[in-house]
Amino acid sequence: MQHFKTLIKVVNTASSLAELTRSSQTYRFNVAPAITVYLHAAQADIFVMRHNLPVVEITAKLQAPFGWRIAAEQDDAGVYFVARRRLVVGSIAGAVFLVTVPHDAYLTLKLEDCRLSLEHVSGDFQLAPTAITPSLPAANQPAPALLDSGASTKSKPRKQSAK
Repeated sequence: MQHFKTLIKVVNTASSLAELTRSSQTYRFNVAPAITVYLHAAQADIFVMRHNLPVVEITAKLQAPFGWRIAAEQDDAGVYFVARRRLVVGSIAGAVFLVTVPHDAYLTLKLEDCRLSLEHVSGDFQLAPTAITPSLPAANQPAPALLDSGASTKSKPRKQSAK
């Protein structure tokens, strides 16, 4: 029975510590029609939804909230929300951002290594190319095999012109 009471105390302490490392905050902005919403986030999960109300709502669910810097502002042109990890302690931090915007809002996202989910959204989407450059084989290395082509991958040595 004593071991059971000790186990209960340990579980309660762990639960209390877990609550200290989690935080949830909701930002609400009343907006005019055709507003722009700008969201800049790094290494987070982003869920974007549309609704019929003239309100922008962003709920930030943070794990290790001390590892985040968050700024939220509104002006006549739009709503701006930036969430960045702090340099050292940010590596242990995690976040989920639930973003709800009006149907007529323009949405601009600047994401750095994020997971993005769109719900109840229609429209044209353009994604910029990633900054990762493909690695090319060295000049003296054969090219990698082509998938599903059945073509021979043997390459003939190139003649170098003398200058």
